[in-house]
Parts: sequence; C-alpha cells; structure tokens
Amino acid sequence: MNLISNKSHRLYLVIALLLVIPDTFYWYTLNDYSNPFDTFNAVSSSTGLTWLLVSYLALFFAIFAQNLEMRAFLSVVALVTRIYFLVWLTDTWRSNEVAVSTLFKNVFFRTGESPYVEAFSTLALVPLVLAIIVQKTRVANLLTGLVNFLKAPINKTHQVVFYAISGASYLAASFAITNSIINNYRLASSDLPSGFQASTIWLIIFGVIQMALKLLILGLALIASLWAWITWKSDIKTVLGHMKDFKLSEYLTRKVASYLYTFYFVSIVALAAVGIPIYASTTYGINQDYAAFPMVAVAGVILTFLILLAIRLVFELAVAVIHIAENSKPSLQKKDCLEVISLIVAKIKKMRREI
Repeated sequence: MNLISNKSHRLYLVIALLLVIPDTFYWYTLNDYSNPFDTFNAVSSSTGLTWLLVSYLALFFAIFAQNLEMRAFLSVVALVTRIYFLVWLTDTWRSNEVAVSTLFKNVFFRTGESPYVEAFSTLALVPLVLAIIVQKTRVANLLTGLVNFLKAPINKTHQVVFYAISGASYLAASFAITNSIINNYRLASSDLPSGFQASTIWLIIFGVIQMALKLLILGLALIASLWAWITWKSDIKTVLGHMKDFKLSEYLTRKVASYLYTFYFVSIVALAAVGIPIYASTTYGINQDYAAFPMVAVAGVILTFLILLAIRLVFELAVAVIHIAENSKPSLQKKDCLEVISLIVAKIKKMRREI
C-alpha cells in the first residue's frame, strides 16, 4: 500500500482530527464549563488550551476546505501550532523540575492517572505529517504564486507595503519575545545559586525554540493576510467605492452578501465545532454519563443547522429584494422618459393649436 498518495491526504487529516479530539477536550471534563463566559476566560487565560483549539480548528477546516491550497495551508498551520503547544508544555513541565522520564511521559504519553489522551495526540502527528508531505506541491504552488505576485512590476506598491508591514511586525515581535526571555532568565537566576546552572540553559534553549515557532506562526499569519488581499482586493475596492456613493444610487447588498454569509457561516461552524465538544465534555464531567456525548452532539448539530438555515433565508430574502429593485430600476427609468416625451409632444400640439 502506498502511504504517500494524492488521494489519501484527506483521510490522513480525518485520522489526525479524531486522534487530537481527546487531548483537546478532555480537560473540560475536570471543571464546570457550562457557562460560555467561564469557558472563554479559561481558554483565553491558558496558553495550552488556546493553542490546542487553534490547532484543532485548523485541522477541522482543512478537512472541509474545497480549495486544495487552502487545505494544505491549514494543514501546515495545524502542525506548527501543535508543535508549539508541545514545546510550551515541555517547557512548563521542565520549569516544575520533574524528572526527564516523567516529563516525556506527561507530554507524549499520559499525565499522572489521567486517560492516555497525550498518547493519541502524539500518534496524530504521524498522519498529519503524511498529509503535509502529500500536499507539499500545493504549499509550494501557494508560496510561488504569492512571490510572483509581489515580484510583478505592476504590484510594486503591494510589495513595499507588505515588506514594510512584515518587517515592522517581525521587529516588534522579536523585541517583545526577546525581552520576555530575558525577564524569565533574570527571574529564574535570582532564585538559584551563582555559577553554572543547567536549568537556566534549558530555559534559554526552550525560549529560543518558542521564539522561532512564534515568528513562524507570525509568518503564516502574514501569508494568510496577503493571500486574502490578493483574492479580495477588487471586491474591497468596489465596496469602498460604493461607500462614497452618498446618493445611494447603487446597491451594495449583492456585492457584500456572499462575504458576510461566508463570515457568519464559518464563525458559527467554528463556534459549534468548539462549543459542542466542550459542553459535551463538561456535561460528562458533571454527570459521569457517557450518554452526554451523543445527546449534546445531536442537539448541537441540529441547533447549528437551524441557525445557519435562518441566516441563509435572511440573506436570500435581502438579495431577492435588491435583485427585484435592480431589475425594476431600468423599467422605471424608461417609464419616466416616456412620460417626459409625452409631455413634450402634448406641449408642441397645444402650441400649434394656439398658432
């Protein structure tokens, strides 16, 4: 069997997603996260939970992406953010001064007496890497297309702006991360005796690795921004031009409806993809009943479908109304012209009778 097959990359992504789900959502069984605000505060205040969800969502949307370059890009994002999480977790256990064997066990196999969720997450790296290997041509095509766009003489302004934003972003991020590493080093050194200490060396090593990964993630964000601008620039210019039409002579609804619908669709699906497993996990944690998983999953999917259906109908109604208005506008203008011509003809006939 050929493991590196162009037809197998989506299967690899599905396998990787199924393997990372336990590690991503097990931690929500340990407390009550039924309140959305408590969940948001827990995720936003925890580096680990944040990057777990980012990697999970990138993998989730990679499976359903129709654009092959988008699928490959999201696969890379899922892998990079997953690696960053593992490095961060390793550094966290290192700072707790656990034994090396315990550290590797907690990061890659099992934490304490908890289920083997870390082992599943470690296994997920295999199909994820295979999926990226299969899609390496798509990644290369994407990068080549972006570079060619910037090199084109007609896009000189785009090149200057992109390089300026990228340079400023990298300088600011490098300064902030370096300053954080220095502060952590000083704080750790103040609690240790003078002389050579292996713990401070490891602190610097992990700090540099995390810095490199953060800058790589920043690069991926800049690439995504440039790609979005190239794809949407003509429509953005059209929308901005219509925004200056203070007479409202042109309709903007049909031009932005598809983008707004896509935004709402992706946002709601993302919230459902995260919210349903979290609520199912915390419900199981409270009641210790496995029936919570299928019940919450079915109810959440149905509710998500109904919300998306309602939003779709609202957008279709708005577009239909504007479509009717646009089609009736020429006929109204034609009617107005005929009325003017009739008045002119009637005026001429009246003048002839008077003569």
